Amino acid sequence: MARRDYRRRYHLVCCILSAGRVAQNKYTMNNSYCSIPWVHLRLDPSNEGSTGVSPCCKFYYEEWQRINPDNGVQNGIGNALNSAPFQQLRRDMLAGKRIKGCQNCYSDEAAGSESMRTQSNAAWKLNDLSTDYLHTKFIEVSLDNTCNLECKMCDSSFSSKLRKRDELLGLYVAPNTSIDPDLLDELDLSQVEQVKFVGGEPLLSKHHLPFLQKFPDPTQLSLLYNTNATIVPSGPTRDIMAGAKELNFIISCDGIYKYNDYQRWGSDFETIISNADAIRHSFDNIKWFTFLNTFTLLNLNNYADTVQWFGDNNLSTFSNWGEGPLSVEHAPDWYEEWILETNDSPEVREYFQSRTQRKYNPERWAAFIDLIKATDRLYGTRLEDYNPELAAQLNKHGI
Repeated sequence: MARRDYRRRYHLVCCILSAGRVAQNKYTMNNSYCSIPWVHLRLDPSNEGSTGVSPCCKFYYEEWQRINPDNGVQNGIGNALNSAPFQQLRRDMLAGKRIKGCQNCYSDEAAGSESMRTQSNAAWKLNDLSTDYLHTKFIEVSLDNTCNLECKMCDSSFSSKLRKRDELLGLYVAPNTSIDPDLLDELDLSQVEQVKFVGGEPLLSKHHLPFLQKFPDPTQLSLLYNTNATIVPSGPTRDIMAGAKELNFIISCDGIYKYNDYQRWGSDFETIISNADAIRHSFDNIKWFTFLNTFTLLNLNNYADTVQWFGDNNLSTFSNWGEGPLSVEHAPDWYEEWILETNDSPEVREYFQSRTQRKYNPERWAAFIDLIKATDRLYGTRLEDYNPELAAQLNKHGI
């Protein structure tokens, strides 16, 4: 049974919430050094259902599995953060060695952009470091894989609703996964400044409120939520969020109207926008609030209209570029030519060229077509009712 891993897809929603100009010192002059391994805790459930730690959301997951196959917190978070692979990672950074798992940041910097590495070095200026973990400033957590949507570019590792679909497609079916908030009890949380919640859907998780309640002083926290905006916080959860130092939201979307509804199955675009507005007006401590539109083979032809719509409505948005089975990297030549006829932009060209180095792969393209057919049967839908332009192009090319 084939197993897909989508963890790499989520690096685009990683960010440091407060960063300033980097003060140069013996560490930041080192182009390999990153403060993250000394002050960051990333908790995420494995495909086997256990809890693990990893360097950060941008570190190549496959590389971390290779160098740290026994990753886990069975003997406590502190021991996990000071395991031999973590110690070696810090040692190599201090020595100025390039880290294979950090290629995402190196690529961002080579393109002239800020990276998570440079942002973290601006946020946390550390001195007198050893190979030991220092203290916790920033926590990222995927509380569980509980989700109420069935996004076509996702899988059951991140959405419990996708088990039936993944079984139907002969894919790996992930078990229930969750993070026990009590794992935090061994840590000194008094210096934590930032917490990032990713999915599943964090506002749906039964562990969300208990996790928040672990922090002794929420007023010092910057909280970031990557949410599908199907839930508006209320009750004690809302009270703690409202008392935080600041809130930041990334609202997940996949284009506008039916283009979103087809790829982000179970959602309704107008409801996303309405709920996002309700969330925005529920708090007066929001620092920034933006939408993240994920574009794939299924909805890329809606790119220009999506950017136009969000601009016309004065809503901040940025783009995520689908990887895996729905990536354009294996699309035929005609698909790229068709997309660029009406959606030509530096971003889209980069998706086809420098990000993925598109090369037609008949087997993977066939798997994409099979996904459309299988999910249309499962959900009782027709592609032409949601994305008639794509359906027409597929028909034109005998598909």
